[in-house]
Amino acid sequence: MEQTLGFWVAPLLLIPGMALLVLSTSARYNQLLLHVASKPEHSRLQRQLLLLRYALIALYLGIAVNAVAALLAHILTANQQLAKSIILVLSCGGVACLLIAVVCLIIDTTHSELRHIERPIEGD
Repeated sequence: MEQTLGFWVAPLLLIPGMALLVLSTSARYNQLLLHVASKPEHSRLQRQLLLLRYALIALYLGIAVNAVAALLAHILTANQQLAKSIILVLSCGGVACLLIAVVCLIIDTTHSELRHIERPIEGD
């Protein structure tokens, strides 16, 4: 029973960390969006926005896949072999989404024009 509990809880353990990445990425996306609104001619900033958008999509998909993996693992506890196979595939999919998001964030950070902004844009 303990092994089964750990088996379906494992995908859930990734969700809080991914949620923190969603929080920081969406804050960065919003800051960049405000900056692009003031300088719409910058295609480099628009590429950064697109990368951040892809990262957010990948993070959302990763969270969803991990949640589905945990749910299916809990439901399929009667058939251990089937559950293990499905959860392994779904967990790998969730981690793949996380890796895609991290690659997008790394590319964004290394090519960021936001590093030149000294303070956040404030609304008057």
